[in-house]
Amino acid sequence: MDNFRYYNPVEVVFKENGMAEAGEIVKRYGTNALIVSYDDVSMFRDKIDAFEKDLEKHGVAVTEFFRIVANPLMSTAREGVRLCIEKNIDVVVGFGGGSVLDSAKTIAAGVLYDEGDIENMFVFSHSCVIAKPPVRSLPTVMISTLSATGSEMNQCAVITNDKTRQKSYVWSDYIYPKVALLDPALTVGLPPYQTACGGIDTMAHIIEAYLNGDTSLNLTLQDYVEEGAIRAVKDTLPVVFRHPDDVQARGVMMWAATMALAGFINAGTMIFTPMHQMGHVLSAQYNATHGATLAAMMPAWMRFFAKRDDNARYKLFSKRIWDCDSIELAADRFEEFIRSFGVQTHISEFGAKKEDIPMLAQEVRSVSFGPDDMLGSNPKLTLKDIETIYELAF
Repeated sequence: MDNFRYYNPVEVVFKENGMAEAGEIVKRYGTNALIVSYDDVSMFRDKIDAFEKDLEKHGVAVTEFFRIVANPLMSTAREGVRLCIEKNIDVVVGFGGGSVLDSAKTIAAGVLYDEGDIENMFVFSHSCVIAKPPVRSLPTVMISTLSATGSEMNQCAVITNDKTRQKSYVWSDYIYPKVALLDPALTVGLPPYQTACGGIDTMAHIIEAYLNGDTSLNLTLQDYVEEGAIRAVKDTLPVVFRHPDDVQARGVMMWAATMALAGFINAGTMIFTPMHQMGHVLSAQYNATHGATLAAMMPAWMRFFAKRDDNARYKLFSKRIWDCDSIELAADRFEEFIRSFGVQTHISEFGAKKEDIPMLAQEVRSVSFGPDDMLGSNPKLTLKDIETIYELAF
């Protein structure tokens, strides 16, 4: 294993119908709460109403900020910061999926950020990192309604700069939430497409760590843990589709999503997210659902490495997860699995055109290439490689 530092201070409350405790939890951290959620909360308006009544019962004043969209925008986060300052907010609650939780963390940090505009905290270039991460934040409580990003238990937030159409992230120990409330009952009733995209996002977080593992290290422990988590999602997602009210199955999906990016299961191995870097560009350019962009990228990456010699991790993944000696056959099985849930696997399905591919590759280069002008992965990839992978995903 490689050397590593592991730190995660987030308290997790995993409980079916755990919303009954939400008001008491929030009260620990403040008495004037901003509730951050989507611009359309009709799907769980009754749950939010009950939550707000519980907050009031515990003496917590409520301000709603229901402005978040998929692939959340920097401009919206700025609005949230201004509202917090105006209303003297002292605790921020994210109630939603990854877009909401990322926005809530950005807003909470932005209120106390003293390095200029909140844009300055985001890494928009890996080749010349000038970002100044936040060193303070209002306390946050995360209530997850979608098993996907793991934002409820990590120190990262992803956002799109609506001026440049670039999507990137802030990374700071100071934006860890105080509490992650995981109530799998909240995910019952989600549209099947969103459920599937969330499960694929979870798989991608683990798969990227697995495929980019350093072959010079002994990763026996990480491999088996990651394989178990991937298999858990692979086996459970079809169960949720057949039985959407199965709270136990949804609980497996929820905990897998949280653990996938909490830093524990991949500690001591390489942590690159090259597929995410390519997926982020697709989200920013075509407003494509994040999990769907990863669904398009993962089989394409497998097909790209099938033709190379440095593909030992891909062979291992193909054998242990898809029971294949052939990487290409495993990619076919993976794509078939994804499409069985109605999720796109080709970037053309998002609106991309063949002539867009050089532009997409340049966008990846602009944000995600390092000082060596290559994409951080194992092995590292060139601009031409990125174009080829997009072509395979077309």
